[in-house]
Amino acid sequence: MLGLGLALSPALAHAESPSALARLEAEHPAMQHVLYPWDSGRWVFTLQADLGLLGYPVPFNGTMDTATVAAVRRFQADQGLAVTGVVNAATWQDILAGFGLTPRYDGSRVPGTAGLARLLAEHPAMRQVLGYGDQGHWVATLQADLAQLGYPEVGPDDGIFGPRTLAALKAFQADNGLPVTGRTDVATWKRVLSQLGVLGGGRANGSSGQGSGGSGTQAGADLAAGGTIDGRPILAVHHMIATAYGPSWSDNYPYGPVDYFGQPLEPGMVAVDPSVIPLKSWVYVTGYTDPVLPAGGFLGRAMDEGDAIVGDRIDIYMDHGPQTVSDFGIEPVTVYVLGN
Repeated sequence: MLGLGLALSPALAHAESPSALARLEAEHPAMQHVLYPWDSGRWVFTLQADLGLLGYPVPFNGTMDTATVAAVRRFQADQGLAVTGVVNAATWQDILAGFGLTPRYDGSRVPGTAGLARLLAEHPAMRQVLGYGDQGHWVATLQADLAQLGYPEVGPDDGIFGPRTLAALKAFQADNGLPVTGRTDVATWKRVLSQLGVLGGGRANGSSGQGSGGSGTQAGADLAAGGTIDGRPILAVHHMIATAYGPSWSDNYPYGPVDYFGQPLEPGMVAVDPSVIPLKSWVYVTGYTDPVLPAGGFLGRAMDEGDAIVGDRIDIYMDHGPQTVSDFGIEPVTVYVLGN
């Protein structure tokens, strides 16, 4: 989940001007809450959940304990912020930027930092902390990536983190001078993505497999423009924020459950900003964690739009009731725009 009570907003170009900062704080209530060591409550739970998603796992106990403060300090150091352990508006802003919800803090930073929040927003895999016994799409992604990088002992990409996956991951970590923990973290994913060419400087090709882009039908270490998915050429790749809508009248007022062209809504349809993704485009959407949508990703079509769908946002149609649609929440996804 994303932080509790965090509203989605368009990026602001100059987030630190007084009016822009006030607008950000109004749209994202978390930014109004300064958290100090040993504070407790709802906003600390929010902070802990967000830190975990961004690759800084901490106990989910609602208290700014020593582990949480240490994680905050690591995050601040990675972003070039003042390392205080106190969560102020600038720290909240960079946390939200990790989910693509705000621009990064544009004030004073320590020189030479890597902009981790931007990487985390662009590459959802980097937020996945995986270990022995875990299951799911991201485990299959890891398995396919390790196999492509020359660790066949990982076995099939079956989405089950068992002994073979553990051995392959430890071997990869050892070969790359990383702490041999047998668990994925930001540093491990960064090395994986770099070697696959996703972060530059590595090797990338169009071979099939799962891949860190998260495609469930064809991987390719780097599914970039020029590759293919299900035989369709990839025209563009977008890292976006996704929400969901359903067939209810409230979701489709005043037009009812039909798409932009008046056709009945069907699974696989997505609403887009036509200035970013042309209507009627074929798309492949991946990177979400929702258990109701097809595991790994789905092939769909941009057949709808909406007043709130502006810029790097999509709305995924789900043929389910309001609770299931609401449970989707807000998720970072990768959208591949495909040709015919």
